[in-house]
Amino acid sequence: MRKRWSILTAVMAIIIMLSPSIVTLPVSASPDAPLSVYVKEYVNASLEADGVGVRCGPWNVTGFITVKNNAGESVYDIWFPVKPADRVSLSSSPAYATVVKEAPPSWVINTYPSSGFGTASDYEWWHITELHPGDSVLFKYEVTTFTGCPPIGISETYSPAKIVDGQTSTISIEVTLTNGFSSDVNVKVKKVLSPDNTAGDGWADASGNPVFSSAGTPSAGATSLSGDGKTLYWTGDGNWPGTYITVAAGDSITFTSPFQVQGTPDLSEVGGSTQKVELGRIYVYFTTDEPITDTRVGYVYAIGKSSLEVKKEQDTTNPTTWYETMVVYDTSGVFDYEVLNTTIWATQGNTPSSTTVDGSRNTQQGSPITTIGPGETSTSYSYGPHSFTYNLVPKVWALFKARIQRDETYGWMNYTNATVFEVGDETNYTVVEKVWVVKGYLVKARKEIRPGATSGEYCIGIRLENIGEWMTPYVEFYDLVPQGFQPNPSATEGNMKFYPLSMLAQDANPSSPPDYSLITSPSGYTKGYVWKVYPLPVQRGFAEWFPDTSTTKTITVTMKDGSTRSWDVQVIDTSTVSINSTSYTEGEEFLADSSDDAADTYFKVELVQDSVATGGGYVVVTAKGHYDNLDIDVYNPVFVHYCVLGSGDYNVTDIFVVGVDPRNTLDVNSVFTPFTGMEVASFNLEPWMFLLAVVLISAEAVMEIRRRSRRGARDHSMFMDS
Repeated sequence: MRKRWSILTAVMAIIIMLSPSIVTLPVSASPDAPLSVYVKEYVNASLEADGVGVRCGPWNVTGFITVKNNAGESVYDIWFPVKPADRVSLSSSPAYATVVKEAPPSWVINTYPSSGFGTASDYEWWHITELHPGDSVLFKYEVTTFTGCPPIGISETYSPAKIVDGQTSTISIEVTLTNGFSSDVNVKVKKVLSPDNTAGDGWADASGNPVFSSAGTPSAGATSLSGDGKTLYWTGDGNWPGTYITVAAGDSITFTSPFQVQGTPDLSEVGGSTQKVELGRIYVYFTTDEPITDTRVGYVYAIGKSSLEVKKEQDTTNPTTWYETMVVYDTSGVFDYEVLNTTIWATQGNTPSSTTVDGSRNTQQGSPITTIGPGETSTSYSYGPHSFTYNLVPKVWALFKARIQRDETYGWMNYTNATVFEVGDETNYTVVEKVWVVKGYLVKARKEIRPGATSGEYCIGIRLENIGEWMTPYVEFYDLVPQGFQPNPSATEGNMKFYPLSMLAQDANPSSPPDYSLITSPSGYTKGYVWKVYPLPVQRGFAEWFPDTSTTKTITVTMKDGSTRSWDVQVIDTSTVSINSTSYTEGEEFLADSSDDAADTYFKVELVQDSVATGGGYVVVTAKGHYDNLDIDVYNPVFVHYCVLGSGDYNVTDIFVVGVDPRNTLDVNSVFTPFTGMEVASFNLEPWMFLLAVVLISAEAVMEIRRRSRRGARDHSMFMDS
C-alpha cells in the first residue's frame, strides 16, 4: 500500500529586549544579545560636605527595565518576570503590541529553572504579545524610602577647615570614595568649583575665584584640570569622560597628596556673618552589576520563527498499524530554541479534542529536551515514529513548546546594572561642598614635639597666631604634661621661654623664667600650663623650625592691611637670619614697606635658637601691631618652648594635647611627622615611637572667636582644673 502523508505547519516567534535608549539612557551591555533585557537604576541624592562630615538626607532610586528586540525579525509571546512584585509599571510600548500584567501559562511556570533565578512564584509577570525588529518596551519603577548615605560612600577633609573673609586662602582637600556594594564598582568623579562673578555666592567677584591650584595625587586612577582651572577630573586615565576606576567591594580610593583650591571669600554677598559658603560640587558617576533596590529579572520566555511537521504513515503489510512522527524546525536564522515539550496523538474525529485513538498519544517534556538552531549542530528535532493500531483512518495532531535560549549570541540575555549620574534627567548624585568662612579673627595654636639632647627627652614648641582679619581680645592657651613625664630641668619648668615675653599678659614669675601665667593639676596629668596673652594683631610673622643653616624656606607673612608677602628665609648663624637676601640679627626690628603705606609693617627677630647650627632650631620673626586700649605694642605670633623627660612606662603620644581659648573651639588635630617626611595620624603610630631615633610630633588647636565674645574660666575645664 502506498504511504499517505498529512502535514501541519505552525510558525511562531518571540524575542525579548530591554534598552534605556527610549529615554536616552546609555546601554552598557556588550555585546548585546538579539533579545536583551536591561535593568538600570539611577540614584537621586544630594549630599553636603564641609570637610568635617557628610550629611546624607533621604534619597531615592529611579529604575528602568527595557525589553528590546535587537534582531532583524519580529518576536512574539514574551513572558517577562520581575521581582519584587507590584514595583514595575509600563512606561511606553509600540502601538501594535499588547503589554499586560498577567499570570503565564502553566507550562511556563512548570519549566522555570530550579536554581539561579529564584522561584517563579516570587515574580510578577508581564506579557508582551509582539515586538518588531529594533523596537522596545520600557518599564519604570521608583523607590523613595532610602535614608542614610548611598552605597558609594564619600568623605572629605579640608585643611584648613575654616578660611577668613576677604583673605586669599589655599584649601587642601582630600576626597575618599568607599565601595559599599558587595561587588566591584566602576567609578569616576568630576569636581566643579563655584562659577566666577556670581552674585550672592559668597566669593569675591573676580576671574578664577575660586580656582584649582593643584590636581593632587590619587591612590588610584589619575587627575587633571580643565583649561580654566574650574573643574577637576578624576578618572582611570585622568581624561574626561575618560575611563572608569574599578574599586573592589569594601575598598576605598583616596588622595595620597591632596588637591588644592585657592579663593578669596566675600561674606558681604551673603549677609556678612560667619557661615558656610558653597565651595563647589562633586558629581559621582558609577556602574555596578548590583542593583541598589534588589530588583531582579527572572527567566524570560519567548519564541521566534519556527515550523512543525507531522507525518502519518500506514503500514504496508498490516493496514490497521499506523505510524506518527513530528519534526520541529528552527527557521528564524537568529535564535537557538530550547524544545520543552513535544506531543503527538491521533483522534477518531475531525478536531484535536475528539476521542483519542487508544495508544496513539505520545508526549515528552524536559528543561530542555534538546536545543536546536543556527548556533547548534542541527536546526531540527524529530520525535517518533510511534505506532498504534486503528482499523479506520485516524487524524494525527502534534504540538510543541519551545523558548528562545538564554544566550548572548543566539538568544536572550538580561543585563542588570546600577548606574549613578549618567546622562539623563533621571539621575543626580551630587555632593555640595561648603567651607566655613570666618568673619572676624581666627586663633590657631600649633604644637610640635621633637627629641631633645637626652634619651627620653622631648622638647615642645607651641606657636599661637591670629590668622584672621580682626585683632583678637585677650587669648588663653594651654598645654598639658602627661603622666610619665616631668619638666626637664624641673627647677625652670624645662627651661621654659615665652617669645616675645611682653605679650604675656599675666606672668607667674615676672622676675625670671619660667614664663607662664598659671599651673594647674588636672586629673590624669602631671601638670597643666596656662598662658594668658594680650590681643594678637592682624599682621603676622612666623615661628618656624629650620633643620640647619643651609635650608631656605619660603614663608608667607601678613601685612597690617591684610595683604600677604612671600619671604625666602635662611638661618645664617645662631643669631642671624637672612630674609630676601637681607640679614637681620636677633632682637632687631625692621620695617617691611611697600608703595602702599597702609601695608607698611614692622617685624622683630625675636628668636634664633642656639641649636640651629648643630641640630636644628626655631626662628621666630613676629609682626608688631598696637593695642590702643592699653597703648602697648602687641605681636603675632607668640611662641613657647620647653622640654620634658619621660621616665618609667610612658607613651609619647600622650603629649598630643594642646588647647586654645576653648570658647568656640574648632578642632584639635594631632600629627606625627618623622623627619623622613611621613605624615599620618598619631594614634596609628604609637608603636613607632620606640623604633624611630628621630621624630617630630605636632598638634594643632584652631579656634574661631567672635568679637566681644567672652566666657568664664570654667570653660577651660575640658583641659585643666578650674
